[in-house]
Amino acid sequence: MTALSNDWFFPPPGGWTLADISSLPEDSRVEVLDGALIVNPSLLPLHQRISRRLAALLEPRLSDGWQLETHVDVLLAEEPLDYVAPDLVIFADELPLTTRPIPGDRVLLVVEVVSRGSRREDRGAKPLAYAEAGIPHFWCVESPASGALTLTVHTYVLDDGAYRATGEHTDTLSTVMERPLRLDLTGLTR
Repeated sequence: MTALSNDWFFPPPGGWTLADISSLPEDSRVEVLDGALIVNPSLLPLHQRISRRLAALLEPRLSDGWQLETHVDVLLAEEPLDYVAPDLVIFADELPLTTRPIPGDRVLLVVEVVSRGSRREDRGAKPLAYAEAGIPHFWCVESPASGALTLTVHTYVLDDGAYRATGEHTDTLSTVMERPLRLDLTGLTR
């Protein structure tokens, strides 16, 4: 199964597998939730700016043992296949940067920047899959409305198999992951 065939977006018999996804070209912008393929459009510049600037704020504050990357593939489950590409991922630093996909059990935090085309997955199916995979922290960044400069970061912590909201942050994000964390969010959209 390759991205060049006319029917590459149809599920193979039995659903998509990790081998099917691995055979797609590296620049394929696809994810799989519950075995169903999701083809993602290119990201808007605002989405990219928020992701890049949030990563720049977070990276110098990481505890030893963790690294951060944007838009890397994460394998949450093989059956049914849950294979996603969050906007930011903090994962164990012993994993080489040539690892693809990152195993979900080595992830500390995933961040999704919600856009119009991804809102249902980013607010619903993905957090459920992240919780099932045991990822301790999840953040959902609600992009500003057209013309507005304020965004909201919703923070969650895994609690007994489900995410529990720990805050809604606009100007300053204050939370605890492995240690207290405080971030100035005001420059993310300027």
